[in-house]
Amino acid sequence: MKNRISYCFYLLLLAIVYLMSDSLYADFAMGTTILMAVCSIVELAYVTRGIRGRIQLYENAITRGDYVRIGVVFENESKLPVNNMEVEISYRDSNHGKYKTMKLYGVVLAQGSVCLEGYLKTEHCGYVDIRVNYVRVWDLFHVFSWKKACAFPPKSMYILPWTNIPMTDVLAQAGDFAGKYGEDVYETYDVREYQDGDDMRQIHWKLTAKMDLLLVREYLKTSESGVMIALDLNQSKKYSRGEYDVFLDRVSSLSWEILKWGVSHYVTWQQGEQKVMLYIESEEDFIEYQMLLIQNLICERELEAYDLFEKIVDREKIHTIVIGLDGKIYWEEGKDS
Repeated sequence: MKNRISYCFYLLLLAIVYLMSDSLYADFAMGTTILMAVCSIVELAYVTRGIRGRIQLYENAITRGDYVRIGVVFENESKLPVNNMEVEISYRDSNHGKYKTMKLYGVVLAQGSVCLEGYLKTEHCGYVDIRVNYVRVWDLFHVFSWKKACAFPPKSMYILPWTNIPMTDVLAQAGDFAGKYGEDVYETYDVREYQDGDDMRQIHWKLTAKMDLLLVREYLKTSESGVMIALDLNQSKKYSRGEYDVFLDRVSSLSWEILKWGVSHYVTWQQGEQKVMLYIESEEDFIEYQMLLIQNLICERELEAYDLFEKIVDREKIHTIVIGLDGKIYWEEGKDS
């Protein structure tokens, strides 16, 4: 901006001298100034036309409150360098339309490429679109510019809830579940020869004495689940985005806590007239569950058919944790379906 003001002031003085003087030097200075301005604008139009780019995301999901690392790769197909480039990126909430913007700056060599990177902080759980709004190229003296609207394909990503909310007090109400899984979730094990680095507490002393060989227990995770998390998504009132975040944080933390114990479990909720039931036995299952719940609750999207399934379970052997949007949590002991 300062360069433009200085240039306009210089141009005004030059115009006054040109109009009040018959000197050839004034004519030459005015002609040279106009020619340089025209050449700069033509150059900017040519260079801007040769810019190609794409958005590069390093993750397809990130935890709420973290910073999204965004890269924009530019290729300059022209034979002239881009001396000063300004790029505006927007991070847009796909459900509520709110967005943040940031600007990146850089240079690109003739027929070269560059990756500009920036960070935007996430705010709410959901599904967001990231797009480049425009690219503006400046001349060497930062006086003239040429703006180009970008048609780069946008990128999308999930903003996942927290999983570090303490839920031990909830699980302590589980009765038999707490007794069965709370202290020792690894009920079955295999035996193998001791290796360097093994925990001495895993040594099977009776078999070691019998076989005259140092043996250790290799614990296996429990395969059968005794828990179902039932989500009550009945929206009898209008909930704020922050209240949705709190709900998602709690149900995610609860499921993650159970999974960390080595216990697979079910999660179920009502999707329209259809009941969704997921079986969580790995980190991949857990992340997919978070994404599906966000699509249903935040984005209000219909889930694809292959993402919905029913699983026959013996409800008499299942402890059900019911969690409502209002924050209430209670247990249902095993009962007939």
